Amino acid sequence: MIFTIAKATGWSEESIIWMPLRKSLQYLHAAWISDGAHTDWRFTTEQDNAEAQKLYERLLYLTRPS
Repeated sequence: MIFTIAKATGWSEESIIWMPLRKSLQYLHAAWISDGAHTDWRFTTEQDNAEAQKLYERLLYLTRPS
């Protein structure tokens, strides 16, 4: 992931590592598309979404300042 984004943008490894994951995944997706890779978004069910939300809420405390 880091190599692909760095190759596409010229950014340093450090700047990519400290980028929010959501943002870096968007850049990765854009890099793949610009290289001609076909990508599809995964279909999720309501149950998948509910499980992801529960996991997010359980882990949210890790991102809050103490």
